[in-house]
Amino acid sequence: MNTKRVLFIVVIQVAIIGYANAVSHADVVVNTRNCISETNVASSEKTDFLFQILNSHEWNILSTFTDKHTKGESATPTSAISMARLFVKKKNISKAIASYEQAINSETDKNEKANYYYELALVIYDQKDYPRVRDLAMQAINLRPEWGKPYILIGMIYASSAKLIGESDIQQRIVYCLAVDQFINAKAIDPEVASEANEDIGKYSQFFPNKEDALFENIKAGSIYKIGGWINESTTVRLR
Repeated sequence: MNTKRVLFIVVIQVAIIGYANAVSHADVVVNTRNCISETNVASSEKTDFLFQILNSHEWNILSTFTDKHTKGESATPTSAISMARLFVKKKNISKAIASYEQAINSETDKNEKANYYYELALVIYDQKDYPRVRDLAMQAINLRPEWGKPYILIGMIYASSAKLIGESDIQQRIVYCLAVDQFINAKAIDPEVASEANEDIGKYSQFFPNKEDALFENIKAGSIYKIGGWINESTTVRLR
């Protein structure tokens, strides 16, 4: 029996019995004797390793056993995030969210936890739950203040919300000013996202209010404008 198949059988056994801690050390050693060194890999780490090396076809079969895994108290961040990504791929969003939350709650490394918050925010972004996306992105920022990606995501949800905020065209266009604020923040703190941020700045700056409309509404460039709705933030008015 080839190595991949042996590993797959072991994972199925683990899933059926109820996660790695429910499987005896001897059982794992017998089934993985030619695949993993029992002296170097702990039981839960064995399971994480197995989750990582299964190919996509085997993931499809394994997914039928994941309910117990995602609810298990002994699940590790590595296996939980692997399951979350699998569920995203399979478009099972509710289970993906549950697995992401499990990975977040069990992760102790702040950078990894920030990554998980950001990934979950991207999933929620596709569901158009923009307030929650912002909350998750801010959690990532709190853990990794020097990371620009969450700021770009916040800018994107503001831009996506522009047509839903405000009572007039110019008020909606000012939302793009707030979106650009986020892109500027992103590249100021994280040079690695500067190119992406500059592209977004160029893209959304063209939607700023024009001078004629601003004059008609008695809105001046450089003034502070409070955006209402769920956004509830202020920005500096920019005109084109």
